[in-house]
Amino acid sequence: MFSHRIIPALASVGLGCGILFTTPLAREIYSGMSRPRTLSFSSPPSTPPPPRGELVARLTVSRLALDSAVLEGLEAGTLAKGAGHVPGTALPGEEKAARPSLIAFARGRTASEIAGLRLGDHVRLTSARGPRRYRVVERRIEEARHLRLDEASGGRVTLIAPFPPDFPGPAPMRLAVVLKGRD
Repeated sequence: MFSHRIIPALASVGLGCGILFTTPLAREIYSGMSRPRTLSFSSPPSTPPPPRGELVARLTVSRLALDSAVLEGLEAGTLAKGAGHVPGTALPGEEKAARPSLIAFARGRTASEIAGLRLGDHVRLTSARGPRRYRVVERRIEEARHLRLDEASGGRVTLIAPFPPDFPGPAPMRLAVVLKGRD
């Protein structure tokens, strides 16, 4: 099942975010955690995966004055520079291929802004395929270890952020914001 493959990766994102901004003791405690795994789907990607750390899109929300780079991967160095595209999911702009596209955010200013998204808000993702407009169709907050993601959500992009975004240490919850492309 899809959720069994993605949950460890997204849980690592939350822990990685805590590692970036916490004490050396916390870094030592979490340094043995497993690295995020690449996801696999029944349908192959239409293009080869980009190298880790490469810019794959820009995410903008005019209402929030948000403009964030979306880079390939979930490594701490990548998340320090912008949002991370979850490897193995559809690239932004290619999510109509019956595979979902997942973008993870680290704790900080951008995660706080993602928490400010409301149903009906407009989001723009610009990738190599050009700009694409989306609308927020769902928001939910769930325990990090029980985050449910639907493998059959092709045509949608899910933004994942630690919640609460200003929690000291690894946040216990995740905010999932689901975007649907506007045709």
